[in-house]
Amino acid sequence: MKVKTLVTISICLLLTTGCWDQNLMKNAILIQTITFDRTDEDKFSFGISIPDIYSNSLTTGQETIANNSQTLSTIANTPREGRMKLNTEIPGNLDASKNKLILFGEQFAKGDIYPSLDVIWRDPRSSMSAKLAVVKGAAVDILNIKPKLESSISQNILNLIQSTETNTIIPDETIQTLASEMLDPGDDIALPLLKIGHNGTTIDVEGIALFNDRKLTGTLSQGESTLFLLLNNKRGKYARFTKNINNNKSKMTNFISLNVDNMKRKLNVSVDKDGNVFVNLNLYLELAVEEFPTGNVPKKLNQLNKKLSKSFTDEAEKVVKKLQEANCDAFGIGRRLIAFHHGSWLKKDKASYFKNVQFKSKVEVEIVRYGIVK
Repeated sequence: MKVKTLVTISICLLLTTGCWDQNLMKNAILIQTITFDRTDEDKFSFGISIPDIYSNSLTTGQETIANNSQTLSTIANTPREGRMKLNTEIPGNLDASKNKLILFGEQFAKGDIYPSLDVIWRDPRSSMSAKLAVVKGAAVDILNIKPKLESSISQNILNLIQSTETNTIIPDETIQTLASEMLDPGDDIALPLLKIGHNGTTIDVEGIALFNDRKLTGTLSQGESTLFLLLNNKRGKYARFTKNINNNKSKMTNFISLNVDNMKRKLNVSVDKDGNVFVNLNLYLELAVEEFPTGNVPKKLNQLNKKLSKSFTDEAEKVVKKLQEANCDAFGIGRRLIAFHHGSWLKKDKASYFKNVQFKSKVEVEIVRYGIVK
């Protein structure tokens, strides 16, 4: 019995293959960030950020700044060609399996961004968890900032994006979730919008970049972006607002700071006999008062609820107007038409249907918690 077992094991060992497809990490140069830009000469610029394990700390005055990343860029016809060119400038093989970020320059994003992502979706080693964002100006320039809190600029940007996602300022979007949205004729995408701030020393979240047909067509400011995400039923862990409740005067006592405790969003799409599309967008917010310098909340509770409801409703109408001006169907109205009013959808002009949708928006606010101080 033992002889038969040994013979069987020996045969299995002979037939077992080795690690023919191994990728040794000692030969890999891990890409941390990929940038896509359009130059002034209308050429495609491909950039990357990679770890620089040989770099030393830079001393400026009394501060020590760690510079543990290196930025490389080149002019190419496609992203794959750009990576091939940069591979000749460094010892090792570029590997995008651990890539954290994909950044689009503003000018590049105004064109179709899909072709630049084709190589990422085709490559089985690509990181599907990479975050995406649009950068005002050139995306590659943002990689040259020396962060003070992180040794890596890529990790600094990633931490910034993740924290603002938690606070419902920008949408939670990855290369994996983006694929289905980009290919859906009844849906448009919205990505975080970043910029270089404070005299070129910091990275700031500007708001949200709006897309139509995979092209950048408009933006929402940081204040508008939070309400847009709530209207789109995409709330993070926190959603905070500071509202002026007294005739727009700039004194501290005229403001109130709030956090969304709970919410309900209802979006109903209907089509009349003439093919006109109507959308009722209702949002109910339960709010907690986090700051009210005037003092007594219970005494002014009804008044505050009415003022805030009107303020949020007015702002919601402005957000919807900006989306329609950008022709960005981020609410997925077209997807609902495809699913529930398919005959009407077939008659629509796919390039402009969203601009003609008639919205009726309403935000109802109720303060349910105001802390231990009146």
